[in-house]
Amino acid sequence: MKLAGAAAIRAAQKDLAPRFVMLSGPDAGALRRLAHIISDRHRAVISSLEVKRFSEDDLRADPGGVEEAIASPSLFGGAAIAHVRVTGERDAASLGVLLDNVDKGGPQPEGVLILSVGDLAGTSKTRKLFETSKNAWALQLYESTRDELAGIARQEAHTAGVKLELDALGLILETVAQDSDSIAAEVAKLALYAGPNGTIDIGTIQAVGSGGREAGLDQAIDAAFSGQTALMATRLEQALMSGLAVVPIINAVGRHIRTLLNVQSGIAGGASPVDAVKNPRLRIFWKRQNEVASQANIWTRGRLEVALAATLEADGQVKRGGAPDVAILERLLTRIATRAARQR
Repeated sequence: MKLAGAAAIRAAQKDLAPRFVMLSGPDAGALRRLAHIISDRHRAVISSLEVKRFSEDDLRADPGGVEEAIASPSLFGGAAIAHVRVTGERDAASLGVLLDNVDKGGPQPEGVLILSVGDLAGTSKTRKLFETSKNAWALQLYESTRDELAGIARQEAHTAGVKLELDALGLILETVAQDSDSIAAEVAKLALYAGPNGTIDIGTIQAVGSGGREAGLDQAIDAAFSGQTALMATRLEQALMSGLAVVPIINAVGRHIRTLLNVQSGIAGGASPVDAVKNPRLRIFWKRQNEVASQANIWTRGRLEVALAATLEADGQVKRGGAPDVAILERLLTRIATRAARQR
């Protein structure tokens, strides 16, 4: 039986899965959590079932190990739930034989086979076997949505006993790889820095990233808006080499422009640039406040609106595809840095 998306998750939560289950999808963390749900349902019925994990290397070192684990109780313990992760058709097919034997009248195993195949092609014979067998489920998950990833981040923060502020959550979702394991690991790292009952905010992210790619990105943006063209080029190259993609960098440029617009609003209300950047609502990390205050003396509201329009145009060009993304980004930041240098 084949189920996809929310229907696949509901089935795993509501019903006891058959002895053979194939999990597919691009988010390894989501597949792992679904495997846990399926395992827990079976263990609620047969508490003696233990979970054994197998890799592709395990399959090749001991081709009969999975079959032995799920077949029946042995001298070394009871039958098990074998959770196997593979990436190719060859390894998947070696386990599909076990299901094929059952479909042809062989005995059902006393254990359970959960086969995670990642993005195995839809034309895979093993995948089609699981999808059409009455003795198996084929559960397909799609790429995690932003809301789902946000939920994972909030749950991780809750488990760690810290508060996750909304703007920090947005920054995490824009700069971290879009899979649930990466999001959870990032929040766990930030929670460790924040400490028990602490708060993950923009300052926390900037502090934790002080030696990493987030700090390099901040330095590239600050250099651009301060008119330091050569330094901007160096820091931008470092940020790109560390793995940051073009779209998150453009998003960060847009956020910085909006921050400067808010600083200008504070100045229009009578505050000095130094005082305006200290507004706690702006959440400007204290180490950057002097730099941002200096930029506020360069960038008037009119100039910022022009820069924001250019940033939105660059974002659209990149997302339409077919264009040299890095060249578009470099041109945007060079224009900003050149304009700032002229106004200094």
